Amino acid sequence: MDLAILEKRLDKVIGRDMREDTPGMSLLITKGEDILIRKSYGLADIEAGKKIKCDDAFVIASNTKQFTCAAIMMLKEQGLIDYDEPVERFFPDFPDYVKYVTVRDLMTHVSGIKEYFEDNVWLDIPDSATADTARMLEIIKEFGGLTFEPRTQYSYCNSAYVMLGAIVEQLSGMKFGEFLKARIFEPLGMKDTIAPDYFDVRAERLTEGYAKDEDGNFVRQEYNMALVGYADGNMQSTADDLFIWHKYLYMSDSELLMKRDTLAEAFKDNYLTDGSATGYGFGFFLGEYKGHREIWHTGGTTGFISRASRFPDDDISLIMLTNYEGLPKNEMYERIAAEIFQV
Repeated sequence: MDLAILEKRLDKVIGRDMREDTPGMSLLITKGEDILIRKSYGLADIEAGKKIKCDDAFVIASNTKQFTCAAIMMLKEQGLIDYDEPVERFFPDFPDYVKYVTVRDLMTHVSGIKEYFEDNVWLDIPDSATADTARMLEIIKEFGGLTFEPRTQYSYCNSAYVMLGAIVEQLSGMKFGEFLKARIFEPLGMKDTIAPDYFDVRAERLTEGYAKDEDGNFVRQEYNMALVGYADGNMQSTADDLFIWHKYLYMSDSELLMKRDTLAEAFKDNYLTDGSATGYGFGFFLGEYKGHREIWHTGGTTGFISRASRFPDDDISLIMLTNYEGLPKNEMYERIAAEIFQV
């Protein structure tokens, strides 16, 4: 792989959407522990004319879910929880469905619990923009019954991950973000990563997020806790720190956080009652790109989009973090992956 040629090709395909005067991206491509491409594009703050740097932080939204599952797995290894136990003991005042929805159901998006983003129901709740986890749990509880019988359908559900974060807090006696910091970020050396539990907490060097208005102008997006998320999507991180995470997940025998057998459960598919696969592990999508096996997740929220992909058979990681909400994320990913694999 000629890296100079690869970089020129990437500049061309990324340049279709990102220029020196637009929001941009932090891009990291690695093979093994070797960095192939580490580059930034566009502006971190359009109004200030501040360029994105490779070590700038972005809201990674649903890429948080793999860390939420890791927390649950660590607690399971301690004997504090079982994947297949009903969640009733954690939410005794919730509707009756907690008697048969399990922890695994929450982790794998097969619970049937109503999605709090669905139909923008949260827009009608005055304090949703600054709500903490406890308030969001009240909102989820008020949704009432399930939308389908558990394990009969796959339906991506952020509400379930808010509940998982609350379980982490109950079992650990720590706020969700504090748990991740003490048990994952600090042990691994992810010094530029946070999981804020409150509305007014921002990472150092966090870029501003943008979207386009009806006239095609870039408009800065307000930081909104209900849109950024909780244990379903509250993390802020850098491409470098996410590569540290990838090295632990995929390139190490370390059991610093948990046993490797415990971790391996995250990369196993889960199945519905009819025997069909969901294509989702514990916080990871499982699939392939043009014949290349892939473990991945995306994240999208107000002003930000992210993707963190691992191609285990090729020993390649692709991490792209952007502060442009309107970016055609799947198309951009396809362009970049096509250049990596020359397809």
